[in-house]
Amino acid sequence: MSDRTTDYSFARRPKWIAGHLIALLAVVVFVNMGLWQLRRLEERRDFNARLLSRTTEAEIPLAEALTTYGPSQESLELRMVTAAGTYAPHEEVILVGRSYNGVSGHHVLTPLHLGGDRAIMVDRGWVPIDYDEPGLEVFAPPRGQVTILGALRKTEVRGSFGPSIPAEGVLTQVPRVDLERLSEQIGSDLVPVYVQLLEQYPAQAGEWPIPVALPEPSEGSHRGYAVQWFLFAGVTLVSYPLLLRRTAEAGSES
Repeated sequence: MSDRTTDYSFARRPKWIAGHLIALLAVVVFVNMGLWQLRRLEERRDFNARLLSRTTEAEIPLAEALTTYGPSQESLELRMVTAAGTYAPHEEVILVGRSYNGVSGHHVLTPLHLGGDRAIMVDRGWVPIDYDEPGLEVFAPPRGQVTILGALRKTEVRGSFGPSIPAEGVLTQVPRVDLERLSEQIGSDLVPVYVQLLEQYPAQAGEWPIPVALPEPSEGSHRGYAVQWFLFAGVTLVSYPLLLRRTAEAGSES
């Protein structure tokens, strides 16, 4: 019967110490990615609850919504409102990189001047990808007084890896609806939420832009992604010690 012992002394070599650290770092990253997906799932559930609750309420005038629920954007988000004013196509901006029914394109952001030196940004809907300049006649808004119906949406904040917006100059294209930045080039005080347009009177004369419906309540893939990340962590925790053991056994046999 052999009294040979398994030798793990190799695990103290510099290259193996680096391997230990990499494996540990991988586990930490995988677990945190899983937790992040679970947080995203909770955020999505909160959004779904607001969506179901607020979009079934009767629409109210924008001024009433701002007085009743403002200034908190969380309280204002997804409230169904009506507003009347005049579009300012010369202050229009293209929200780039938005798809519709699987087709690439953009959204058109046009300020609606409400009177009294106040305006609200309106996401009027989707246009094909070739229409990447503001103020084009093909998607020009109705002239004169218009009345809109839509849902209030929060200003969008840059994520950890999102594209940046130039801090200076007049913007013609933006990757997200950053109302604080857009307010710098609007001739009236911009309301700190924007409207996702659903209906408008008078109606749009041409084919574009197409108003975009509110999202359907869905939890998305966050749960599945979380499970995957936790599985990656588990595989690393199991496979790396097995690698150490097999390496030790192979060394002992040599």
